[in-house]
Amino acid sequence: MEFNLFLWAIASLPIFLLLFLMSYMKIKSRNAAFFSLIITSIFASIIYQLNINQLIISTGKGASLSLYVILIILGAVLLYSIVDIAGGFETIKNFIKELGGNRALLFIGLSWAFSGFIQGVTGFGVPVAIAGALIIGIGYKPLPSVIAVLVGHSWSVSFGSIGSSYYTIQLVTGLDPYRLGIIMSLLFIVTIFSTGIFTAHIYGGWKVVKENIKDILLMTVLMSLAKVGAAIGGFAHIATLLAGTIGSIYFMIILIKNSKLNLKEAFFYETNQMTILTALAPYLILIGSILTFQLSPLSNFLPDYNLSFSFPGFTTGLGHQVASEPAYATIELFNHPVFYLLLSSSLGIIIYIFKGNLNKIKLKNIFAVTYKKGHSTAITLLILMIMSTIMNDSGMIFNFARGMARVSGNVFPLFSPLIGILGAFLTGSNTSSNVLFGAFQVNTANLINFSPDIIASTQSIGGSLGSAIAPAKILLGTSVVGITGKEGEIIKSCIKYTIFNALLVGLVALLAGQFL
Repeated sequence: MEFNLFLWAIASLPIFLLLFLMSYMKIKSRNAAFFSLIITSIFASIIYQLNINQLIISTGKGASLSLYVILIILGAVLLYSIVDIAGGFETIKNFIKELGGNRALLFIGLSWAFSGFIQGVTGFGVPVAIAGALIIGIGYKPLPSVIAVLVGHSWSVSFGSIGSSYYTIQLVTGLDPYRLGIIMSLLFIVTIFSTGIFTAHIYGGWKVVKENIKDILLMTVLMSLAKVGAAIGGFAHIATLLAGTIGSIYFMIILIKNSKLNLKEAFFYETNQMTILTALAPYLILIGSILTFQLSPLSNFLPDYNLSFSFPGFTTGLGHQVASEPAYATIELFNHPVFYLLLSSSLGIIIYIFKGNLNKIKLKNIFAVTYKKGHSTAITLLILMIMSTIMNDSGMIFNFARGMARVSGNVFPLFSPLIGILGAFLTGSNTSSNVLFGAFQVNTANLINFSPDIIASTQSIGGSLGSAIAPAKILLGTSVVGITGKEGEIIKSCIKYTIFNALLVGLVALLAGQFL
């Protein structure tokens, strides 16, 4: 497919239009997404020469891809509603009050380290749902809480989900996985520190940053050593899990140490409603079941049932080739996050009924609330995913990235993370961003005689950072905690942290390239 300035400008318009409508015009997410989809479809058909049959195929791919995320949203909303209506969050809130101490540090720890731990376990937006729900459930303001988790967990995505994004970038680039893992983990040190600073800033500005800088620095060192150590040891796929675990343990020890409770009292804390363990039971079951089935031989005993869709390949009028997809958007029914969400929800309901915290009326309320919160978000996500696949299949996304590479020239490494962010913004996935742009980024690195390992790393790190502004993940967070309609405000707030982080990583990469 040819490249020119006009095609580049046309490819960029739907992206900026969506951002502008949601963030600055404050139009409802569904309306902004629908209008952007219409513009995208017109440009793709008339200018990028995607015919009607190809447009239908791309629409079908978007719809099937959205199913993967919609199932997570509905499962996460259900789990949150169960704990909330059973009174679990009230108990957790009282427990946190008993701990006393530094509420800012608790906010930082949950949105930064604990969300990273959850990302290491499962990923796919679940950290936003779980950590965000916990933070809001214990009394923090919803909007800054969601923003903090989105920004705070963005250091953890590439090595999260048991290394899915990391495996993808090395597969599409053909680079040595060991060397790539080490370089990527070293570059991630920058973002571990900055996201810790940013979560503190979101909570209370530079005053809170200054008050907690020592703990942020120490946690950065501990999590960075864990991440780099895992890569050096040859098990980079659990680097995020290890770093998130160590960071979470650290801040919990500090909180309990400075609280009114000793360790035994904290472990067996109880209110009139329930014990702290009962309140947390559904979430503990969720984490435990994922760890049990993903990190042990027991995974081999789960049924291998898959749901996938088949789509033919085609070539657009401008010559952009789209490969056939015999098994597109595959959902492994017993390995998809919704399986674990439903399992923990079901067991949580049983536990709460047995303990007397749920009855028939409350159960009906749970499902009513889940539908109310989830259905609108699901429609918006469907529209966004269709827009994304049309842009991808028409060649608009790839053309936009090519333009960025041409304009930046020899300073391309500085802007390389922005391409990763673009992919994650449109698809909601670091893995998908790596599939879209991994090979392209490495080819560009070779053209300018720059280290392909560094550029592949900045691509994946950009995809990780882009999770903070991905509408799919933002919609997950807002739907779970009941603040739908605030997506534009969240993007507007998150984007400044995301862009700063990306340029910081790009600058470090540019300097590092002089020695590698």
